[in-house]
Amino acid sequence: MAFRRGDVVLIPFPYTDLSATKTRPAVVISSDIYHSVRSEMLLAYLSSRITVADASLDYVLLDWKEAGLLKPTFMRPKIAAIEPELVVYRAGTLTKRDLAGVDERLHRALGI
Repeated sequence: MAFRRGDVVLIPFPYTDLSATKTRPAVVISSDIYHSVRSEMLLAYLSSRITVADASLDYVLLDWKEAGLLKPTFMRPKIAAIEPELVVYRAGTLTKRDLAGVDERLHRALGI
């Protein structure tokens, strides 16, 4: 199955110290151009722990139900490269307005 930018997937997301992984939702942030050259996908971390979201960098999804998520969720700009074969499940796709919000926070976090 081919994945596209904005898809919400369940994947074994690595801990920042690479000691282990935890199956969790993530959003595909890599482009079609990236996918035409590279086999892996770039993903950003999603979490339902809204109380820890930082408004300056994290983006709280407005349309989390439409994205196939079970609870209110936010995107944190923690990025991982994962092979598509590691995807456990495709939950849905972000709406255009949520993808725009994710993009804005990624630009802010990366300084681009």
